[in-house]
Amino acid sequence: MIAFALSLQYFAQPFVWRNWPVEEVLEGWLFIFRDRLIVTVLIAAAISATALVRTESLQLRAVLLAVGVVIGAVSGELIVRRLYGQFDGSSSLTAHALRWSAVALAVSAMFYLWRMSSDANEQLRNETLRRLNTEHLLTNTRLAALRSQIEPHFLFNTLATLRWLQRTEPEAGARMLASFIDYLRRMATMLECSEVSLGEEIDLMRAYLEVVEMRMGGRLHVAIDVPLDLRRARVPPLALATLVENAVKHGISPAQYGGEIAILAHEVAHQLVLSVTDTGAGFNPGSGSGTGIGLSNVCSRLSTLYGALGSLRVEANTPTGVRATLRLPCHLVPPQ
Repeated sequence: MIAFALSLQYFAQPFVWRNWPVEEVLEGWLFIFRDRLIVTVLIAAAISATALVRTESLQLRAVLLAVGVVIGAVSGELIVRRLYGQFDGSSSLTAHALRWSAVALAVSAMFYLWRMSSDANEQLRNETLRRLNTEHLLTNTRLAALRSQIEPHFLFNTLATLRWLQRTEPEAGARMLASFIDYLRRMATMLECSEVSLGEEIDLMRAYLEVVEMRMGGRLHVAIDVPLDLRRARVPPLALATLVENAVKHGISPAQYGGEIAILAHEVAHQLVLSVTDTGAGFNPGSGSGTGIGLSNVCSRLSTLYGALGSLRVEANTPTGVRATLRLPCHLVPPQ
């Protein structure tokens, strides 16, 4: 395009039209265009060659670009002069080469600035889309959490157990009521957060499981192993809670003799690994219980917040039950 644009100046010279017929003018222009094209092709080849050099230094890349442009311009001018059998000294060659170099470097600078602006706009769009996705998922999480708070099965069974305990074992009923209130209070606090500490998530689950333990009358046993330093790790709110609630609802509750839920946390290669393992009924595709929305929501939030660094794996536990494992970057909040 540059070669074509520069060749058009040939038509802007009045003496050309006065001294030659149109056919010869067009023929002369084709030779001019060929000469310009030779130089620009060699400059483009030199620029492409410098792009093959991998370097993080912007200064070095600029020097390589300038050297490549000059070499391409000089080579192109030498070829054009040999086509016409001209050997008119280095001063004319240098002048033409510098003119070409100035044009090429100016175009390269414009292209570089355009690419920087385009990349910045693309990054801004991606960040905006990421933020909107995060807000959308957070809203869905809040709605799902609110629904789970007033889920008839959990709420009515808990209230029925509370009423029975108040009549038969008032002290146990008071403990259960305190745990239930603690669970609801912690849940309401998490609805406004995009990330919480693992300690807060564990405390929420501890309150929830205390309610379930008392409600199930000894059919549920809980084991929680979370190192003290990992309690400061940042995690998506209610992600671990979703796995624990699934273990209770689909694993322990259907099992005739109940079972155990183990919550473990450890760090591997700067990744936080959280697992929820139950010894309950295990996978039962024919049961028809569960829609998978909770796990799908967890996977979507992991992908939005951490990309390829976040994952969820659900597999069968041996000898019975299910193990769900979360992996995400281990970001620790400094101690206060």
